[in-house]
Amino acid sequence: MSSARLDHLRIKQLRFVGLLASLGSLAATAEHLSMTASAASMMLKEIEGIFNVKLFRRQGRGMALTEQGRALLPRCQTVLGEVGAMRASIQGAEAPLLRIGAFPHTTTTVLPKIVRDLISGTPAWRLQLFEQSAEDLLERLLAGEIDLMLGRLPRKASNNELVASLAQRVLYEGSLSVVCRRKHPLADQRPLPLEALLEWPWVLPNEQSTTRVALMDAFLRQGLTPPVPVVEAPSYFYGLSLLAETDLLTCCASSPGLSDDKRFSILPVEVSLNATPVALIWRKSSAEAQRAVDQLDRVAAAVADWRG
Repeated sequence: MSSARLDHLRIKQLRFVGLLASLGSLAATAEHLSMTASAASMMLKEIEGIFNVKLFRRQGRGMALTEQGRALLPRCQTVLGEVGAMRASIQGAEAPLLRIGAFPHTTTTVLPKIVRDLISGTPAWRLQLFEQSAEDLLERLLAGEIDLMLGRLPRKASNNELVASLAQRVLYEGSLSVVCRRKHPLADQRPLPLEALLEWPWVLPNEQSTTRVALMDAFLRQGLTPPVPVVEAPSYFYGLSLLAETDLLTCCASSPGLSDDKRFSILPVEVSLNATPVALIWRKSSAEAQRAVDQLDRVAAAVADWRG
């Protein structure tokens, strides 16, 4: 490959490679980048022409990395991370910028402690916070659009070869609770079999949510058909806000804030819901993210205090 060809390589093309590797679909990548399908096909052709190798191959209805593509991806992520660091240096040389994507429920658990340590430590970071689903956060992390993900990997990513390019540090094993309003008819009944919960309407996040998947698994393990929500809510906070005026049930991450909130009752369900790890996740190629994670060593101990 000649250096003349590399002279034509653009940052947008590297971001394209990262997104296509993450999404596994040319159409989905085109939609994410607001491109037409033909423009996305042309961009892939241009990129492969620059490197003079096939970076992707057809796999079913989608696209998968070739061996050469797997070798290139970590390099793309490194460059994208450095570009983000360069932008941060220009915008505010006095403090490095860290972009954190977090699950909504972490705002009541570990995120405040992370923010405290990062803005008051050495270095004192400037932070940009993003709230999205696990799937969306993973896509943005792999594409170099965020530096650090706070939550857990979506289940479908467990066998994804792209996960090999990521590092993670588990902060705690998160537990889930079934919640209702304080004066709900179920609030004073103890203990409750899962069957009893099927008689009430539910508000839940979408089907890809790790919380909903864990709840569905609990019902299936008991040989029960999982509840179909009458309301699908976009986030943890939406679900809780709807409980106050209804007899809806929801499932969400346990936290001190939830336990102390006088508006709600946590139902004593006979079957435990699987714990799920809450972790810091970052690209191995990102020196900035690694530096921030090293600065957060005491956060895990702080979280353990309220976990018990």
